Parts: sequence; structure tokens; C-alpha cells
Amino acid sequence: EAVCAVLAELGYIDGDTVTAEGMRLASLYSELDLLAAECLRRGLWDDLNPAELAACVSALTFEARRSEDGSLPRLPHGPVREALAAMAEVWAELDEVEKSYKLSFLREPDLGFAWTAHAWARGQSLEKLLSPDLTPGDFVRAVKLLMDLLDQVAAAAGSSPVAGTARSAIKALRHGVVAYSSVG
Repeated sequence: EAVCAVLAELGYIDGDTVTAEGMRLASLYSELDLLAAECLRRGLWDDLNPAELAACVSALTFEARRSEDGSLPRLPHGPVREALAAMAEVWAELDEVEKSYKLSFLREPDLGFAWTAHAWARGQSLEKLLSPDLTPGDFVRAVKLLMDLLDQVAAAAGSSPVAGTARSAIKALRHGVVAYSSVG
């Protein structure tokens, strides 16, 4: 009941009717699907290029294995920083709405893979992206999760320019070890 109240307050349902925005939300399957739907609704990703979109969407799919040491993650320069900051603000708004109904489903976006996703989508070599905290297997898994959500974003974006950008981001991410791991 509280979940329905949250969805009604945000305009995803109206009584027993699912709104157009609710249909978009229903096409997203992610832990942070509500945040993704709000980013699309508010146009936060409209002006991003494929690598920038990959960086931003990675904040919705990536979860660092261990707690951060308090340092801020490395981020790409340019529009990604602004979009991620706007996404954090939207997350905080959604978190407040949830808390007002005594719910807490949305984890905070994790920026820990944004720079890596951006660099990989721009053709950077795997060797330059791996670290003691990021093994090849973790990298491939993170990119595949990102590609899956980008595919959902492309579908949910409808006629928005984000749809084409998301499809281009998937193509940009599907190279090297990621493409090889998809064979078979």
C-alpha cells in the first residue's frame, strides 16, 4: 500500500490506472529503476553522448564490493559530472518521498565505475582500466550489467534522443573482452 502511495505521489499510477510514465517505469528492471525513470522523465540524459550516458547509467548498475575509503571516485570531465550531480539530487528527492511513507528501497547511486565505463566506451584498453580492486571478471560483469540497463533505457526512452544514444553506448561498450565473452 505504501509503495502504491509513493507511485501515486510521483505520477506513475492514478488510482488503479498505470500512467504513461508508469508504463515507462514498468519497462525498467533494475534496483534503481525508479531513479532511471525519473532521469528519463526529467531529461537529465538528453544531451549526453554515448560514453557520457554509459558513465551516468553505470551509477545505477555498479556496486563497489567493499566500503569506500572516503575518497571520491575518479569521474570523467564535462557533462558527466553535472548529470551525476543532478542524478544524486533526484535520488535524494526520491529517498525523501520513500521515507515519508516509511520505505527505503533505493540505494544511493555508486559512481565508482563511471570513469571506467566512460573510458571503455571511448575505446580505452582493458589493461589501463584494471586495478587491484577491479579484476577482468568483475569488469566484464559490470559492463554486461550496464549494457543490459542501457538496452532497457533505449526501449523506455521511446522517441527521445536518449534511445539512440543508449543503443550507440551499447555498441561502444561491446568490444574487446566484452565482445569476446559474449560469443557462444
